Order: sequence, then C-alpha cells, then structure tokens
Amino acid sequence: MKRFLPFLCLIFLLTGCQKPIDEASDTRFLMDTVCTIVAGGGNANGALQEAFDAVKEIQDAVNRFDENSTVARFNRAKAGEAVALDRHTASILKTALAISKASGGAFDITIAPASSLWDFHAENPIPPSEESMKQVLALIGYDKLILDTDKRTLTKTQDGVAIDLGGAAKGYAADYAAEVLRQAGLDYALLNFGGNVYVFGKNPNRKDGSWQVGIQKPFADSGRYSRTISIAEGAVVTSGIYQRNFTYDDKLYHHILDPKTGYPTDGELAGVTIQADSALLADCLSTACLVLGEEQGKALATSFDTLLYAEK
Repeated sequence: MKRFLPFLCLIFLLTGCQKPIDEASDTRFLMDTVCTIVAGGGNANGALQEAFDAVKEIQDAVNRFDENSTVARFNRAKAGEAVALDRHTASILKTALAISKASGGAFDITIAPASSLWDFHAENPIPPSEESMKQVLALIGYDKLILDTDKRTLTKTQDGVAIDLGGAAKGYAADYAAEVLRQAGLDYALLNFGGNVYVFGKNPNRKDGSWQVGIQKPFADSGRYSRTISIAEGAVVTSGIYQRNFTYDDKLYHHILDPKTGYPTDGELAGVTIQADSALLADCLSTACLVLGEEQGKALATSFDTLLYAEK
C-alpha cells in the first residue's frame, strides 16, 4: 500500500442533478485514498456499509505497513517459508503475477525494496542514491515468488524479497465491493477508489443509461479533461506521472517506478488509462503499460482484451 492520497485523475460527468429516491452515497478514507460509492436500489444504505466493510477487510490484509497484515507477514518471512494467504491477497497475487509475467516485469509487485527508498511525503524529498538503489535491485523480480494457488501460500526464494500490492489492491477492492453491491440486489453503482473506477447498471441521470468518465489532462488544473469515455459497465483506471512527484536539481521525479532500475520510468507517456471488465486487471495494466511505453503498452493491453488511452 502507498502512504499517500492519490490525485483523483478520473472525474465522473453525470447529466442531471435529481437524486433518485432509493439512491445512497458515502465516502470513506480507505486503502490510503478517498473511496466514494454511489448506488441505487433497495436497501442501498445497508449495502454500502457492507461494501465498505469488505474494503476495510481487504485493506487490513494487504497493507504492508500494518505488521498484522498478510503482506507484512510475508515480507518478514525467510526464504523457503510458505506463508498462508487470505483469500483477498491470494486473488490479487494471481492476477498481479500474470501481468508481471506478461509485461516482462514492467509491472512487478516485488518493487517494495525500491519503493521504500522513496519518500514523496517528505518536506524536501530527494531521490535515493545510486548505491542504495543498487543494493536493493537484486531483491526485485517476480520470478523470486512461488504462488501455490491450491494450498494458497506464497514463498520467496531469496531473503529480503518483499511485495507491495499498492498497484493492484485498489482495483481488486473496487471489483469486490461492486460484487457485494450486486449480490445485495442493487440496480446500479458507481465506485471511485482514488481514480480506480467501476460502474454497473444504468446511470439514472442519462437517457441511454451510460456513464461518462472524464480523464484528467496531465499537469493541468483539476477538472480539465483530455478526453471523455462513455461506458456501460466495467472499469476505467488511470496511472500518471503527474499525480505524485517532486523536482530535484531541475529534474522531475514521479512515483511510477521502473522495476528494472528502481527509478521513475523515463518514457514519452504522462499517463495511461485502461478500460476493462475488471478494475484489478486495469490497475495492473495501467502501470505496466506506462512503464512499457505506448507501442508495447497497446500490444499488452490488446492481448488482455482491454482498451488503452495514452496521454503525452
């Protein structure tokens, strides 16, 4: 988990302002971000509470800064020790490792030793030294993880390997919370978990029932969109270098790290938005594609039957 509040790069454009009688909305600070759910249907308020309870459960499992979490227990484990996984962490890992392999490591959850060297919260942040980064690069590599889906365990092959699910957990939480709302019988829902967006059902504020999602223009004032996407159902997730960054010695440093170097990816893209059926899949792919660049990123997105929108 990342210990900062992500800039909301996706803003919903809803036509009409009359709130349906059976609609409920709530906002909580979970997963280290602002999570908002708007939903309609019978017992919407009760369903929202159940959904947020589920998100809290996921947060408690994957927060690497919480010593009692599944992720923290794994990060403390020694090489060869099979660590039991909760159902949420196991589900996230299955998809995250698949994207890690498909992207050639452009997305890699073992980035934790490198990301721990960066402090974007500091009053005067500075980049880590090349020497300190070199020491941790040997610990990065998804091939150092062994996931046993049958026994639901994760094992590291080298001491010091640690995982960070911050690039996947919010997407999974959005997927899972949406399923909770579906199972509660709600007619529609809009979930925005720090720019990880998921919608289902018909938007009551538009005649055609569609949802309009505006993509924030990189480095522009909040609310300025580079484009608007119309979707019926599914997820829209953006990763961008303009969300969290600092300038040091006239150079911009941002939070999207290249697992091969441990430093911010230095490509032509300022942001990547992925439209997919799953927010978890879109979350992982948006980071991977930003690191890969537009050409390779589009090829990867297409291979997973998703759409990619690149921002320069």
